[in-house]
Amino acid sequence: MNKTLLTLSSAAILLAASSTTLAHDADGTIEAADGSGNISAGGNAVRTGIDTCLRSGTWSEDNQINACEGIEETVAEPEPEAEPEPAPEPEPAPKEPTITMATLGGEALFATNSHELNAAGEAALTDLVARLGNFQEIESMAVTGHTDSTGSEDYNQALSERRAATVAAFLEAAYPGVSVSSAGAGESSPIDTNDTAEGRQANRRVEIEVTAKSISE
Repeated sequence: MNKTLLTLSSAAILLAASSTTLAHDADGTIEAADGSGNISAGGNAVRTGIDTCLRSGTWSEDNQINACEGIEETVAEPEPEAEPEPAPEPEPAPKEPTITMATLGGEALFATNSHELNAAGEAALTDLVARLGNFQEIESMAVTGHTDSTGSEDYNQALSERRAATVAAFLEAAYPGVSVSSAGAGESSPIDTNDTAEGRQANRRVEIEVTAKSISE
């Protein structure tokens, strides 16, 4: 119970002590003791000149006013607010796979009308495997064979498939844990004209598409 203490003059103290009925003096109305057992004036406990509070016959320790008994009021400290948990770190965005294309000239790999690797072809593929050492976690390789338009379309299609399969077998031996596929496009996807020797040579090629997690610089 919190009550403000009011110090009255000696005349008021005597008046309050002698009666429990309402009385008046210059400082205001002195009232009968309230439920605390202390005499109050204007809602305030009356303090005497010797720094005590006036008590009535109903006073007991159970309803004492702490300030009247020299007991310092304690104010409960507010509970500290809990620190909010930090937001979880966002998951890093998955990196897009690195895809690169290597193109090897068909004439550098095979003899005319052949799908067997020549010495230059084996050297070219060995060099390609060395360059693929810069790739981290190679996921797959796709080999596509191409020809020029000389000869029949069916023959060129079959020749491109056999050449692609030969290159794929070489790469599978070098990377046994990697998925390697092969396909032939025949003469259907030229990158140059078939009307000149230079154009036909450019069209005779093997393309190798490599998919990996990343590539070292």
